[in-house]
Amino acid sequence: MNAFKRAITNIKRQPVKNGVLLFLILILATALSGAISVRQAINNTEESTLLRTPAVATLTLNAYAAAEELDVHVSELGSGFWQTDRPTRADISAVGNLPYTRVYDAVMLPHLFSQDLEWAMIEIDEEQLPADVYLSSLESSLAGMRGLGGYVELFEGRGVANPDLTDIDAGLIELVAGRTFTQADIDNGAQVVIIPQAFAEINDLYVGATIQLENIVHNTAKMSREGIDFFVPYWHEERFMAAHRILEFEVIGLFEITREINYENYDSWEILSLLIEYTNLHNRIYMPISVAEDILIFTNEGMLSILDEVLELYEGHTAEDWVQDEPSVQSIFVLYDPRDLDAFQDAGSAILPGFWEVNDLRGVDASLISSMDIMRGIADFILFAAAIATIAILTLIITLLLRDRRHEIGIYMALGEKKSRVIFQFLSEIIIVSAVAIIIALFIGNGVSATISRSLLEQHLIDNAQEESILYGDGALPWELVLFNPGELSIEEALEMYDTSLDAATIFTFTGIGAVVILLSTVIPIAYVVKLEPKLAIQ
Repeated sequence: MNAFKRAITNIKRQPVKNGVLLFLILILATALSGAISVRQAINNTEESTLLRTPAVATLTLNAYAAAEELDVHVSELGSGFWQTDRPTRADISAVGNLPYTRVYDAVMLPHLFSQDLEWAMIEIDEEQLPADVYLSSLESSLAGMRGLGGYVELFEGRGVANPDLTDIDAGLIELVAGRTFTQADIDNGAQVVIIPQAFAEINDLYVGATIQLENIVHNTAKMSREGIDFFVPYWHEERFMAAHRILEFEVIGLFEITREINYENYDSWEILSLLIEYTNLHNRIYMPISVAEDILIFTNEGMLSILDEVLELYEGHTAEDWVQDEPSVQSIFVLYDPRDLDAFQDAGSAILPGFWEVNDLRGVDASLISSMDIMRGIADFILFAAAIATIAILTLIITLLLRDRRHEIGIYMALGEKKSRVIFQFLSEIIIVSAVAIIIALFIGNGVSATISRSLLEQHLIDNAQEESILYGDGALPWELVLFNPGELSIEEALEMYDTSLDAATIFTFTGIGAVVILLSTVIPIAYVVKLEPKLAIQ
C-alpha cells in the first residue's frame, strides 16, 4: 500500500482524533477567513469609493501644517503669509507634466463689470432642499450676491492657458456652439471670450457678437470718507473710480454646464455657497490667460495709486491685503485615473514651494475612509493573532498526535520505508483534514464576518459622522474643485457599497494564507519524524 492510501485509511480508522484536528482547524481558520473577508471587502469598498471620486486636483496652501511647524494658531499667520511662495506657472507646468496628468491648466480670475449685461440666474430644485433651507432665502441671497442692486453687474472672468479648456476635459462644461481658443489667441492676448449659453440667451448674444466689459478699481476709501456705506449703487459713478477702462471682446463660443447640482449632505450655508458657485459658472466668461493677466495688473496698479489712503482708513490692514507683487495663479489638473490621486499628490507636493501641496476631493468620503481604517486595523490584528495562534496550536496538536503514533512510525521505518514517504503520508493526512476544514471555514467565516463587520461599519459611520464642514476649516475641500464635488456617501450608500461576497481575490488570499499556516504548523512535527530512528521509534 502506498503512502497516500495509508493516509486515507488512517483518517477513516481514527475518526475521533482526526475529527478533533478538523474542528480545531475549522475554528481557527474561520477567524482567518473572517478577517481576510473583511479586509478584502474594505479594499474593494475603498477602490469603489476612489473610483467615484473625480480625477481632478488643484494646488492649495496647507496653512494648518504651516501653523503647526511655526507653533502658532492659523489665525496668527498674518495676511502676508497667504501670498508667500505662491506657485508660478512654471510650478504648475512641472506638476502638470507628471505622468499621471491627462490635461492641466493655469488659471487667473479677474473680475469685470457691466451696466448693460444681466446675470443668468439658475433654477433651484426646491424638492431637493433640506427641510431647514428655504427657497426664498436662497433666491434673495443669490440676487443680492449678483447684482448689486441692478446698478451694475459683477462678472467672473476665467483666464485659461489651455486653449481647449480643461473644464471641458474635466466634464464640467461642453461646447455647444462656435469654437474654443487657439494657441495664437492665448499667446497674443486676443480679446475673445467663450460664454455660457444661458448667459448669451438672456443678453441676446451669439457667436460673433461683441460685448463690452469694464475693468474698474473702486476707491472705497473715498466712498467711506463721504459717508457712503452701501457702495454698490455708486459703483458706476466715475468720481469713485481710481482706475477705469472699457474692454471689448468677441464671443467665439458658447457652452452649457454638464454637471448637476448635488444638494445632499450640505447644511444651509454650504448649499448657499454651492449655489453661488453654480450661479457664477452660469455667468463665467472664459478668456485667454494673457488677457486676464493684463486685467489683474491694471487692477493692481489702480489699487497702488490709492493704497496710502486705503491703509489710513482701514487700520490693521497691510499692503499685502490689497495688492500683490504679481497676479495669483490658480490651477486644475485632470488625471487619467482617480486611483493615481495618492501618487500624484505625493509627487506633485514634492515639487511645490513652501507649504503648498496638491489637493483633491478624496476628503469628501473622509468619514467612511476613517471608519474603514479602524476596521482594517481590527481585521489585521485578528488575522495576525489567528495566524500565530493557529501555527502554535496546530504545531502542538500535530506533534502530540505524531508522538502518540511513534510506534507506527517506527514499524514503517524498521520495515525499510523511507523517511520521505513516511513524512508524505502524515503530510497527506494533515492536508486532507485541513483542506476540508478550510473549505468549510471559508464560507462560515465569510458569512459571520459579513454580518458582524457590516454592523460594526454602520456604527462607526454613525459615531464618526462628519461634524465639521467639508467646505471650510481643517481638511476642507479645495474651493477650486467645489463644482466637481460628488457629495459625501450616505450611510446607506456606504453599506450598499460594502460588499463582503466571496470573490476570487478573497478565496485565493485565504487559500494561500491557510496553506502557509498549515505548512508552518508541520515544520516541528516533520522535524520530529526526521529525527526518529527505528529502534527508538518502536520502544
